[in-house]
Amino acid sequence: MPILSVTVSQEHGTVVLRPSGEIDHESAPALAGSVREAEGDWQGLVVDLSRVSFMDSAGLHALVALERRCRERGGHLVLTGVRDQPARLLDLVGLTEAFTIVG
Repeated sequence: MPILSVTVSQEHGTVVLRPSGEIDHESAPALAGSVREAEGDWQGLVVDLSRVSFMDSAGLHALVALERRCRERGGHLVLTGVRDQPARLLDLVGLTEAFTIVG
């Protein structure tokens, strides 16, 4: 089972999370918690899913939690690199309209 790793970077008030691996019930809390590594007064959040090979409902829950956290800070969440199985899952559950998805 691939282990999830999450790279966190910041630029101009935006935090970028780059998870790599699978986001499932065991690893989703790590994704949701990775934003704690961000410092300062950030508002925007980008989650680059291009290196995610699998995501289940726990991963969806983590994304919704991150979106909520962004809204509480007055910002928004953007998903990038959404393809393959994660893209199909977002479409299947009707969340493609709930998130801003770029590229």
